[in-house]
Amino acid sequence: MSIGVKKSYNFWSNTWKPFNSNHKNNHKNIMMSLKSDLRADLLLLTTAFIWGFSFVFQSTGMDHVGPFTFVFGRFVIATIAIVPIWYIMEKPQKVFVFQPMDIKAFQLGIIMAVGMLVQQSGLMYTTVARAGFLTGVYIIFVPLIGLFMGSRTEWPTWIGVFLSLVGLYFLGQIQTDQFLIGDGLILLSSVLWALHVIYTGKIANQISVFRLMFLQFAVAAMLSWLVMLIFETWDWQAVKGAALSLLFVGVLASGIGFSLQVVSMRSAPASHTALILSLEAVFAAIGGWWLLDEYLTTIELIGCGLILAGGLVSQLKIFLKFSGDAIQHP
Repeated sequence: MSIGVKKSYNFWSNTWKPFNSNHKNNHKNIMMSLKSDLRADLLLLTTAFIWGFSFVFQSTGMDHVGPFTFVFGRFVIATIAIVPIWYIMEKPQKVFVFQPMDIKAFQLGIIMAVGMLVQQSGLMYTTVARAGFLTGVYIIFVPLIGLFMGSRTEWPTWIGVFLSLVGLYFLGQIQTDQFLIGDGLILLSSVLWALHVIYTGKIANQISVFRLMFLQFAVAAMLSWLVMLIFETWDWQAVKGAALSLLFVGVLASGIGFSLQVVSMRSAPASHTALILSLEAVFAAIGGWWLLDEYLTTIELIGCGLILAGGLVSQLKIFLKFSGDAIQHP
């Protein structure tokens, strides 16, 4: 090879190398981002499934105990259940040493306790389907509250929110002249859950998932215990009757469900998280049909379809991001 040809070859080879390397790195980053988004959505979908079915157990559990006793039992079980999982997953060394982010965990525990106490009380005066609908309304509260807190919501999420709200309305079949006191309590709890989702998203990457869960559950258990002492009386026989319901909501809905939510929110924004979690209304309706013989009408099935469509539309941001980066880096 002549010197001139060799120099020319080296020039083009060296010029192409960084471009080729950047292309590979960009493609790798795109795939990692896509995988992270899909993983977060799968965790949120699992959470929505668990929480949807928990409405059935929350309702049947109150055949035996009052709402405040039920919430107290739920969070005691959740606090106990999260400890072995915490030690297996992280082997914490300084459990009882105060950390600055613990204050945020305490605040989330207060929001969680009040939200659950209000929601559980509302279930005494309304149906599972209506409760599922009104709880799901927090999908509109999250982006609205987020706007005042400086959070940005992408347009696919807003379209998904609209479709899901219409679907939730069809699924709940609530008329304004039928609005009950229980519906008002559930609606109030949905505002509190919106705040809980937003604040969880802000601190999810700043504290251990399991430390956050343990502190939240412990605070919620103490607050609900105080409320129970004021308004109700602890009855061991009644609690035994509600044991299955308490175990489901304590271990699965609280211990596992809330932990999955925090893990997923390390990469998923609050408004998108709320939209995927709104599928709990669909799973609540399925749980009512399967376990309580509550049949779905055609309108309610349409509602389920619209909620699912809303969740799918919200995923457009993932595919638009992927296709946009692919076009930019062929």
